[in-house]
Amino acid sequence: MSKSPAARFLMPLSEYNRIYQVAHGTIGDVGDAHRACMFFNAFGAYVLSKHYKIPARVVAGAFGLCVSDRPDVAFFGHHTDGRLSSSSDGFHMWVQTETHVLDFMAPIFPEVFGSLLPDRQLPRKMLQKLIAAEAAGASSLAATGDFVTFPDLNLTNQLVDNFFNRPANGDLIMVAEAWFGSRRTKQKRSFAMQNDLGEVYELALPATVATGAW
Repeated sequence: MSKSPAARFLMPLSEYNRIYQVAHGTIGDVGDAHRACMFFNAFGAYVLSKHYKIPARVVAGAFGLCVSDRPDVAFFGHHTDGRLSSSSDGFHMWVQTETHVLDFMAPIFPEVFGSLLPDRQLPRKMLQKLIAAEAAGASSLAATGDFVTFPDLNLTNQLVDNFFNRPANGDLIMVAEAWFGSRRTKQKRSFAMQNDLGEVYELALPATVATGAW
């Protein structure tokens, strides 16, 4: 018996936004896109695996997304002579399931790429793409929403090890999960977090949300 085709999205926009907002609210203002992509998507993969029962993992490498029909293309990694590559100082991290590529950092692409595409006002959108829809290569990114990935297994393992070798990162994942709560309950707009010194911080969901999909 043949398998049914995968749905376009794993979750509706409202649920995607919930994961994005909790991750963003937990780490606060994002100054380093590399740090952001690791946390957003480590948390996203964790929620998908635990709360949605969808096996998910983080993958690092180079990533390209067409953001307009001109076309304008936004790249993570090193873009040289039409080729994409990645390294520890030039990479992206995303979530991968059996059928989909997701990026829970996508709603802050307007901030991440603002200085690189100053004449473009990027929309705030979610990114959930069928793996089967991936472009053949960087030169094939021609229409808005086209994407391509260049996974690097060794880099992924190195970055994941480095990320979780810092206890603070694991602690933040647990804080974010506690704030996320249950899928069946209404999301709390704020959450109190206590640091090692006993100081209490009030976390708040960001006002920004994705309003469509790439």
